[in-house]
Amino acid sequence: MNEQPVAAPSLTRRTIARGVRIFVFIAVAAAVAVLAFTASRETLEGLSRLKWYWLAATCVLWLASAVFDGLRLAVLSRATEHRLSLRASVEIIFIGYFMAAVTPFQVGGLPLQLYIMNKRGISPGRASSLLLMRGVLFYGMLFAAAPIVAIRLRASTAIVKVLAAYIAVIVAAGLALVVASVAFPAQVRRWHERLSQTQKAGLIRRGVLRVLDEFDGFVDGLKVFRQTHNLGWLALSVLVTVGYLVSLFAMSATLLAGLGVQAEPLRVMALNLLLTAVLLFVPTPGASGIAEVGAAGLYAAVCPKHMLGVYVVLWRLFSFYLGALVGGLVALRHVSKH
Repeated sequence: MNEQPVAAPSLTRRTIARGVRIFVFIAVAAAVAVLAFTASRETLEGLSRLKWYWLAATCVLWLASAVFDGLRLAVLSRATEHRLSLRASVEIIFIGYFMAAVTPFQVGGLPLQLYIMNKRGISPGRASSLLLMRGVLFYGMLFAAAPIVAIRLRASTAIVKVLAAYIAVIVAAGLALVVASVAFPAQVRRWHERLSQTQKAGLIRRGVLRVLDEFDGFVDGLKVFRQTHNLGWLALSVLVTVGYLVSLFAMSATLLAGLGVQAEPLRVMALNLLLTAVLLFVPTPGASGIAEVGAAGLYAAVCPKHMLGVYVVLWRLFSFYLGALVGGLVALRHVSKH
């Protein structure tokens, strides 16, 4: 059966503008609150001792993470009949960042990404598989490493204990889903169908449906990449994902160094990994508010209070805001003018 083309998503400039206003309001309020509780006269003295070369290194790492992220999608597309260029892949990824910033649970990017990929000749089913495989590679590695990182950190603070417990629940639920899908595929499929037919599903049920839908997409993607001639592309995408993870988390260490804060780089990167694993499941647009407060509580163990607010704002700038800004400029070319 031939798949139907994806219709243009029902997004308007007014809808996006409303989401942007909400995102900016929460992000600015959180940043102001963090700075208000941490800034002091020592903050100005600390800013006068900025090490520009470490901040320049952070910019280089941000560019590297963008390239690696886009390259991952470009490599995965080599398993399809329509290959994406690196530039097109980076644009699609950044659009996802922007839409994640203006929609709850960071789920708004997929329809627009599918629409753009469909315009480039990639069928909706194959496009979904590519995007989901991209996410599975990243979060698969992330959640595989998170328990090890939590153990290595020895739950040194209360917030680390909370994050470690939260991640343990997520990993356990994911493993249970995999085991159930392998051992009882027919029952899981029937359960999925019943949930899909529910009228006015609640928040928890919608969350379960989202997980099941993405798991189905992952299974479909595996059918493509299990083919012998595509295994090489899958292996290369794994290596690219490692490069993305390293460049993404290394930014937290170079930022601290740029602010003149001495901290163990691997420990800083480990804290970043734990926080990133949790932020995917935050209901606010772009995880705004929760990300800033969570980062402040987490990095208080390695950053002095007077520089903590500055660090949190810069960390959010490089880890999310810049990508969302670039994605917004690209997305505006693809949405309705109404």
